[in-house]
Amino acid sequence: METQGIESALTWIDWSLLFVYFGFVIWLGSHFGKKQTSSDHYFLGGRNLPGWAVGISIFATIISSWAFLGLPGKSFKDDIQFLMSIVPIPIAMWVCTKYFIPLFRNKVKLSAYEYLERRFGLFARFYGNIAFISGHIFKMGVVLMLMCKALGAMTGWNVDTLIVLIGLATITYTFFGGIEGVVWTDVTQGILLLGGGFVSILFLLFSGTAGPSEVLGTAYEAGKFKVADFSFDWNTISVYVMLAFGLNLYMAKYSTDQTVVQRYLLSPNEKEAGKSLWVSLAFMAAVWVIFINIGALLWAFYEVHPGLLPDTVRAEPDAVFAYFIGHQLPPGLTGLILAGLFAASMSTLSSDLNSLGSVVVDDFYNKIKKNATDTQRLRFSRASVLVSGIIGIFLAIALTRVQSIVDAAFWFASIMAGGMMGMFFVGLFTQRCSKPGLYAGLVVGVTFIVWATLTSPMDPNVATWYPKFSIHMFWLGPLGNIVVFVAAYLFSLVLTPGYVAPEGLTIYGKPRTGPAPEVLQRKEAAEDAS
Repeated sequence: METQGIESALTWIDWSLLFVYFGFVIWLGSHFGKKQTSSDHYFLGGRNLPGWAVGISIFATIISSWAFLGLPGKSFKDDIQFLMSIVPIPIAMWVCTKYFIPLFRNKVKLSAYEYLERRFGLFARFYGNIAFISGHIFKMGVVLMLMCKALGAMTGWNVDTLIVLIGLATITYTFFGGIEGVVWTDVTQGILLLGGGFVSILFLLFSGTAGPSEVLGTAYEAGKFKVADFSFDWNTISVYVMLAFGLNLYMAKYSTDQTVVQRYLLSPNEKEAGKSLWVSLAFMAAVWVIFINIGALLWAFYEVHPGLLPDTVRAEPDAVFAYFIGHQLPPGLTGLILAGLFAASMSTLSSDLNSLGSVVVDDFYNKIKKNATDTQRLRFSRASVLVSGIIGIFLAIALTRVQSIVDAAFWFASIMAGGMMGMFFVGLFTQRCSKPGLYAGLVVGVTFIVWATLTSPMDPNVATWYPKFSIHMFWLGPLGNIVVFVAAYLFSLVLTPGYVAPEGLTIYGKPRTGPAPEVLQRKEAAEDAS
């Protein structure tokens, strides 16, 4: 790219904003590090964090640099139909508030996958562990790599150096501050991300020679504000596939993902935990609306200001917003938006690190070393965060060199996480599903997901002797979970007729009331020991 880069355009104001941002998040992590005197506090923050702060943390955890760069790129290239994927989120919120928050607060100590062991045995918990750990290790590497590649293209800075610096900064405040430091840093980063998007919208509408009416009119006439396609086709992005994809994605995220489930345990009561979900919904909806419309407005902005956008950048839609930040924003705003981009990735990475540590400690270390002291658990907790972060850094560097690994990572994560929501749903919402039935259902479900993943990229016009998954890949998630649910239930009826799940592990029977969760946990631990 022959045009001037951000590196020469950054002013002392931009540099100051970036230094203040990094200094603040590292100081915040170190500040909360003084409170980390036990492994319980390191992962659960004393169970006394306000629901609104936890909600912003959930939002910042789910939204990553993909939203910052990918959403504008998608709508710059096409339209804003991806916005329909967030429409089903209130359904996921209601289900999780009514069923999953009480379940996790009353039946697990720390790990979401403890429920799978209670309901279906140790293998089910191990499957959940491996799916979560492998998927999130890959996700950390991909998020860090994509953000640093974008920043490298914008600034001219070395991508490997960016990966190491941003990775180490994130590890530092996560290592010292624990989940409490992560949550309050997420609050700062979430607000910064939202503010950066809002400022970008205003600048796109009110800067340049064209007024807001011309920019909006140009985007509207080009069909950039198309929200939904109601024609049904299994192979195209229609409103139906987006609704199914969004419901599956967010239902799985809010009901089975440790990064979110862990936050249900941070608030003092179920009411505050429920509030956190609806706060996260408000922030997430705002970010989706802002950033997907940024792409449509970017397209119109460069249409009414021809010559500002090089053809090389226009050919790569995901790079357009980054180019806009570096070349059209005035001094000060460039630094602010860059800090928002850092925040988008670092909030996701820090949450992944802490939650990976919680799973490793609760699901593996505590089982292997049952007589460990709390000091030993705290040390191992921090060590697991450090090791996970270093692995993520090396993986991100590797991904910059072998681009095909990105696709392999997503395929692997998709296969390993296949049917996770189906497992939780068949366990919680049915009484008849048994351990043998679930394991048989998982075999069927994973086989279906592997077959679909391996055959879907093929040209549907190519004839083969074996059947292909010839519909859009966005259907794979919902169908995979349905297959696991149905197969597990039917196999249970055949293999274990008459089986009924123990009371307290499904939504049926008397609701669990009485002692606080920590009292129940001590009681259940004594029962397990006996």
